[in-house]
Amino acid sequence: RHARVRHSVWRHSGMEWPGSSAKKVLVSGCFDLLHSGHVEFFQEAATLGELYVRIGTSDNVQALKGRAPMYSDEERLFIVRQIKGVHNAALSVGSGRFDFVEDAKELRPDIYFVNDDASQLEERMSLFEKAGLDVRIVVAPRKAAPGLEERSSTSMKERLREMLAAEDAAKQQLPMEAFHRSLPWRFCFCGGWMDLKWCNELWSGCAITINIAFHEGICRDECGLATSSRKWAAKLWNGGMPKHLGPLRAAQFLWGAENFDAAATEERLYWAGSQDHCGLLFSGVNKLCYAGGRHWPHTVVSLCDPADPRQAAIFAWLERVVHIVDIPFVSRPPGYNSQEVNRLKDPSVPLAEKVRMVRTLAEASEQAWEAILAMDAAKLGKALSDTMAAWEAMLPYTTDPYRGKDAAKSEELRAFVARHGFPHTAGCLFSGAGGGFLMVVSEASVEGAMKMRINTDPVVLPYGSSTIEEAHSAPRAGPPPSKPPWGVATPWHLDVDGRPFPDKAPDASQLATQMWRSASFACSRVVANARSCLLFDSCVEACNSDARVATVAAVAVASVVGVALGRGLR
Repeated sequence: RHARVRHSVWRHSGMEWPGSSAKKVLVSGCFDLLHSGHVEFFQEAATLGELYVRIGTSDNVQALKGRAPMYSDEERLFIVRQIKGVHNAALSVGSGRFDFVEDAKELRPDIYFVNDDASQLEERMSLFEKAGLDVRIVVAPRKAAPGLEERSSTSMKERLREMLAAEDAAKQQLPMEAFHRSLPWRFCFCGGWMDLKWCNELWSGCAITINIAFHEGICRDECGLATSSRKWAAKLWNGGMPKHLGPLRAAQFLWGAENFDAAATEERLYWAGSQDHCGLLFSGVNKLCYAGGRHWPHTVVSLCDPADPRQAAIFAWLERVVHIVDIPFVSRPPGYNSQEVNRLKDPSVPLAEKVRMVRTLAEASEQAWEAILAMDAAKLGKALSDTMAAWEAMLPYTTDPYRGKDAAKSEELRAFVARHGFPHTAGCLFSGAGGGFLMVVSEASVEGAMKMRINTDPVVLPYGSSTIEEAHSAPRAGPPPSKPPWGVATPWHLDVDGRPFPDKAPDASQLATQMWRSASFACSRVVANARSCLLFDSCVEACNSDARVATVAAVAVASVVGVALGRGLR
């Protein structure tokens, strides 16, 4: 050290400072994750005089380290004040790396006590001198109390990381029941199958999802609650949720993980529909709009604001009139395949008939959305019953999994549905293909029914709720669009990160920026052979090397166009 500093720094040997009872000793720091090393440090400093501790504020720690301390200002202050030998403890009044200088001006200490791993001692001494303070810096070696292991904040944090890593590894061995409360749940309330391209290519329509809180009786496997997707979420995020991602991006990753086999090798014929993943990641009540033979919704309208009185009234009304009825026997036989008969894929069925079936489904879902906004139970019940009829026309085994195989069980299931349908109630629908629960709409109570509670808390990164006005003006069911619904002329409610655009109809510059970001994201995911959904379905469907090369080229062109358009507009 330079001579100027050397004369002002005293290496503490453990002996008491001469006349220590009259000395003021200052120590400073964050003092988060307090441990035995801190206690030994304070007690050693107290042998030199009256000990004054100044604690860095959470705001200052945040500014310096980019994160707040684990414990609040008040909690850290409380803990330090309880340590024997501390004469006075307070929050530092200064800011920056050397926040203690302002405290020193007020206290005018004789000694500034630090450990031997303290940095920038020369600069600290210089600041004391500039403040006109006669302070000696005392440097003590870091040591443990007798009989204890030496501790430091760094070693404590490393130990915490090791413990968390071990906990994460242990989670991989846990059954799904362990994640019942940490992973979200959802009902596909109406419009199931509209999220499959072979359905929405014939007629545009929506799927309605409701994100629900965990219920012991409702939340279980094989009941149409996206439990397969939840299992993929547990694998992908190790039992937690990606709080750094918006719901749309998180849903894309989950969709891609579950559909990876199909996207990469086409070994699977079934694609898990994206309403499963969006329904899990978007809280509240959601309208997912599909069109043009796409796997991904072009518009998401999400009602999730309980502070809005109109939305709160809708949530309370749904919780009151929707009854979840358990089917008191196994509704899905072993080896059940909901698409054992798929009339939409049957080449012998006329195209006009296919369009009619999908249109019926899409219009039933549209009626359900209107009924929810109007809080009309009769209309909602009819919409659910119409959905059940549309399912039976399109995919007969979704409403009767025993059809042509077990006449007694088939009759039993149909009789059960009839007892809970119109005119006994406003209407009903299975919670999933082949059964699960019956979602019954009724203003009156339903014997033995359970009640759901709608979850409006963000599942991942918080996002803005749609308004009731946006819900009313959302895209409606209709004929296939003449051009892709994700084209430049279509307003998007959410961008690629799940954030709402500031205006309902973004201007061309916003959309050009979105094209660039979407194309760049898609290109990077294809090149990396990613396991997530891309915004361009052609990227997902590239299943061999030639197609992959073509896809990368196509997305690169889209990227260039997006950049050029964005620059031109700017």
